[in-house]
Amino acid sequence: MKKQEFQELKELTIKELENKRLELAKRLFEHRTQVKLGQMKNTAILRNLRKDIARINTLIQQKRLSTERGER
Repeated sequence: MKKQEFQELKELTIKELENKRLELAKRLFEHRTQVKLGQMKNTAILRNLRKDIARINTLIQQKRLSTERGER
């Protein structure tokens, strides 16, 4: 994920981030299947997708914490 894409993700709502995470999880599943079947050799894609999902999880958590703190 490029820095610019990450900045764009920061502006999304929690619901949009969850949808994006679901989309990436589906892609990860598809790529894992292709690797196991021997159709794909580049396993770095799997690592990058896992990292992107982790980044999105972090953003979701940060947004949830900031809304909690804002409500108090």
